[in-house]
Amino acid sequence: MPIGILAKKDDPVSLESLIKMVKDGVRGKNCGSIVTFTGVVRGRTPDGKKVEKLEYEVFEEAARKALNDMSKAISFISGVLDVAICHRYGTFTPGEEVLYIVIATERSEAALETLRLAVNRVKHEIPIWKKEHTAEGSYWVDIS
Repeated sequence: MPIGILAKKDDPVSLESLIKMVKDGVRGKNCGSIVTFTGVVRGRTPDGKKVEKLEYEVFEEAARKALNDMSKAISFISGVLDVAICHRYGTFTPGEEVLYIVIATERSEAALETLRLAVNRVKHEIPIWKKEHTAEGSYWVDIS
């Protein structure tokens, strides 16, 4: 069953729990691969500034709906058996995990193509905003 999860930083969601959920959901189906993506806070900005922390703000109701709708839409792609997407929000430091995507498919080709699509859709369609904090100041940035 496809699922989109919006989780606060301290909510007990892990990549392992999502993998288990997807594996349990495809048990007995013709599953040939499960791929995952973990989005991690980078330690440097594109222009080389050291990142101290990132704040993710979210329009909760709209983000929950968008994540669920996206997961359902991705589940209709040929060869996809199940999808779980979780975006976390709050304040994070470099190295902390903020995005998990788990996709089960019949074949690896569909898994890899669908994973790329899912990452790009999350970056551009979910109402989440990112504020970057560096020693030189704080500013809102494009989530992609």
